Amino acid sequence: MRKFFTLLLLVNALQSFAQTNMALDSLLIEADKNQHDSIKIKVYNEIGFIYTDNNASKAVDYFSKVNELGKKLKNGLIVANSHYDLGFAYLLQANYDKSLQNYIASAKIYEALKDNKRLSNAYMSIGNVYFQNNDINKAGHYYTLAEAIVLKLNDSMRLANVYNSWGNAHDKAKNYDSALIYLNKAYNVYINKGDLYSMINILSNLGLTYKHLNRTAEALANFEDIKKRIYGQDMPKDLLSMIYNNLAATYSQAKQYPKASAAFDTSLLYAREANASYIVMENYSNLSDMYGAMQNHEQEAAYLRKYYHLKDSLFSADNKNQLTQLDADYQLEKKNSELVKTEAEVVKRKSQRNVLLIIALAGFAILAGLGYFYSRIRKKNSMLNEQNETIHKQNTELQTLNSVKDRLFSIISHDLRNPLITLQSYLTLTNNDALSADKKEQYRLQTSNAVNQTSNMLDNLLAWANMQIKNTKASITPVDLDELVSDTKSGAQAQASQKQVIIHEDLATTTIPGDYNILSIALRNILTNAIKFSDKEGNIWINAERSDSEVVLSVKDEGVGMNEQQVEELRTHQQSSSAGTAGEKGTGLGLYLVQELLNKINARLEIKSEKGQGSTFSIIIPT
Repeated sequence: MRKFFTLLLLVNALQSFAQTNMALDSLLIEADKNQHDSIKIKVYNEIGFIYTDNNASKAVDYFSKVNELGKKLKNGLIVANSHYDLGFAYLLQANYDKSLQNYIASAKIYEALKDNKRLSNAYMSIGNVYFQNNDINKAGHYYTLAEAIVLKLNDSMRLANVYNSWGNAHDKAKNYDSALIYLNKAYNVYINKGDLYSMINILSNLGLTYKHLNRTAEALANFEDIKKRIYGQDMPKDLLSMIYNNLAATYSQAKQYPKASAAFDTSLLYAREANASYIVMENYSNLSDMYGAMQNHEQEAAYLRKYYHLKDSLFSADNKNQLTQLDADYQLEKKNSELVKTEAEVVKRKSQRNVLLIIALAGFAILAGLGYFYSRIRKKNSMLNEQNETIHKQNTELQTLNSVKDRLFSIISHDLRNPLITLQSYLTLTNNDALSADKKEQYRLQTSNAVNQTSNMLDNLLAWANMQIKNTKASITPVDLDELVSDTKSGAQAQASQKQVIIHEDLATTTIPGDYNILSIALRNILTNAIKFSDKEGNIWINAERSDSEVVLSVKDEGVGMNEQQVEELRTHQQSSSAGTAGEKGTGLGLYLVQELLNKINARLEIKSEKGQGSTFSIIIPT
């Protein structure tokens, strides 16, 4: 289910909904033929606002053009507004780094211009970016800055927007009573103003907070109110799809399953018309939850398969596109090399013709001409040699990427198929009345383990793909080690309980510098590996200590251990996955992903192990 937060564009949000393809075509024609910078800025802005509804990437292109023209004209307000619009377009792409960068750039200029109205909008939008990244504290800081400005401006609508954002922040922090206080304050302003988009926004947010409080009847009343308000209105399909998805999930919570099913159908219809795959995927997840509550496990499994199939297909498409682009880049370099060689041959033939003409005129001119063209040929050959070396280097890099790609596809084809076969076998055996209850429970546990391993593998694959595709820099901030270890232990407790493994912890330091998500993935993979290779009723220790300029976070087990050759193969990514002490399967991707991620925060992984004596995996983090 999705929360709506206030999107503060510099134009009214609903005006952009009414734009047509005909209007866009005419604006594109106007942009091509008009040469005056001030008119271009206006046209590019209008095109950018239209594209924010359906193509954020193109919106970025046109807002960037406005930014360049603003700088050319030395107009600070135009530059600030274009940074603000770029922040919104990048937010639609979930490119939070660039969104935040542009919002902050706009805030600095608004502050210099003493434009407090737009500065309050910028602070609100910066808060929204942090809200989307679950950093409620920073979001609250910027909402507070915006609120202080708006109170001085005596602007009720802007103040309502601040209250709405505060309400969403409290809801996400599960402070539902506080969330209702702020959301109702915003509602009282919006209802007097009569703005349709604002009313849809606040009613939806109130409805979801009521749902989280299990006040289902009040939640349904809000969503039904939204349906009445949007009836007959020209609304974006993706917005309609989100509204009906939230309504359906609330009907499901109220056990009004026929209405929930109808609302899900409507949401899926709008989502497919809008080509919004992420909303289709969320519908599948909510449908699976609904059928689980109905005890219809066949439909529950069917929609869960659809959810993972769509999720997997989106990932595969991105991966293939990346490989295709790499191949295209290589072919382009190869073609450029051939063109350079052809050009050199043409120059050489021309040089020879000129030499013959010069010989006919004078011997001295012949010698001078030969020297001149010989020098040019040497220079061209030197350039060709340098380009050939560059091509060779790029070819080596492509071969390395192909090797990683082949390893990844091998993992997917082998380790994703096995758990599905296990699940299929279990579903078949459950209908066999001849099996004892103990056997069925044994098969159920085996199936649960297989599904958990598959889920962990998909999380690792998606994290790896996100790292390879976005190539984003990690954000180094203080990380609460108690919270990190506690969350990781909770996630691995079910696996540990099956083997009666006890996890101990001794944290001599409680705060370390790093990226929480990277350290969470790294520690989770190391801990699950330790459980996997531990004997029944074994012990595992998680320790943290500070020494000089480093913090050492280690996981020690009493498991089967490794010899020196196995440790070296792990370090060089040559070792394939092996079964655990209870026959658990793995993907072979976990420790490779850990080392790749740790490199992003300048950390490293050290491995100490002795055959039959257990292993110690240590994350070394510079302070």
